[in-house]
Amino acid sequence: MHVPALLFPLLASLALARQSQSQLSNNPSANTSNPDLGKNLNITVIGARNNRSTLECWAVEPGWESSTQKGEVGSSHVNLGQIGGSAGNASYSVLPAHFDGGRHNAPAAQYVIILQGMAHVTLPDSDAEAFVPSGRALLALDTPDVSALGHITRYPAERTVALQIPLGAGGVPKHRVLHQGGCSKAEHVV
Repeated sequence: MHVPALLFPLLASLALARQSQSQLSNNPSANTSNPDLGKNLNITVIGARNNRSTLECWAVEPGWESSTQKGEVGSSHVNLGQIGGSAGNASYSVLPAHFDGGRHNAPAAQYVIILQGMAHVTLPDSDAEAFVPSGRALLALDTPDVSALGHITRYPAERTVALQIPLGAGGVPKHRVLHQGGCSKAEHVV
């Protein structure tokens, strides 16, 4: 299967941001407490520091732009960088009810898009946790070469459907770290 064809579910979920962004930009008081809300795609990241996995909330840059791509001209989009490449194949996973993925490292630096259900991510040596509901994505970067213990993923829904897309040769997208810990519901545009 050609990787760009797999991007349709991601692009469809991100297209929902168009309506949310429009609502934010039409409401001048919506962004007064945090100017980053509504300007960037904020994404929960499982990173690594000092050989341990971390959870952070990132703002992908340059942020939402008006698309000039045929079929979506005038809508909002975010450039997620190169995908696929030699890092591996994209995959589409259907996880059974209340699946426990256990402790593991990311097999490759990759986007994980939750199309249905929810992912609950915890760290083995920390109280940090992140919930990633359907329609949201996370970026898993804690590969074995940078994290000794990895992370724990549980899927508390009756069924979870996820799309895993390895990063390409360009690697990690440009971003700003907003804070430690996963992004909150209020920090997501979609």
